[in-house]
Amino acid sequence: MIDHGVYMAGSTLKPNIVNPGRDCPISYTVEQIAEANVFVVEQSFPVAMKGCNYLSGGQTLHQAAARLSAINRANSKGPWNLSFSWSQALQLPLLNLCKGKGELQLKEMSKLYIDELKIASAAAKGEYEWSNRDGAHVGKESEKKRKLAG
Repeated sequence: MIDHGVYMAGSTLKPNIVNPGRDCPISYTVEQIAEANVFVVEQSFPVAMKGCNYLSGGQTLHQAAARLSAINRANSKGPWNLSFSWSQALQLPLLNLCKGKGELQLKEMSKLYIDELKIASAAAKGEYEWSNRDGAHVGKESEKKRKLAG
């Protein structure tokens, strides 16, 4: 990027978060997913770049928040601001709130948006407290066993 004249200190990278594929048979904890992301960032992310805003694509707000919070807790070496661009994780719940209602639900949308921003802020600081399963990946094999047992 430097060879192409990119001013690294003024740039922000928007990569995908390292996640197991949907059909991955192996289960991973949110902490293991975080460790994988921190490893990739430490191995390949330019130190001159101060920000990394992961794409939240396909994750719910709580999945994205759990993973980002765990990533920020695991990031003990890097000088980077690690966050999400949040667009899909924040916008979809707002759009779903209005689905089928014929008009914008501004009061409800405002409250939901403030609540979502509090979650996003806590996650960006590594302070979001996730529940047991938020952010974890349940492998297809574990899912099959759970269905057979239940």
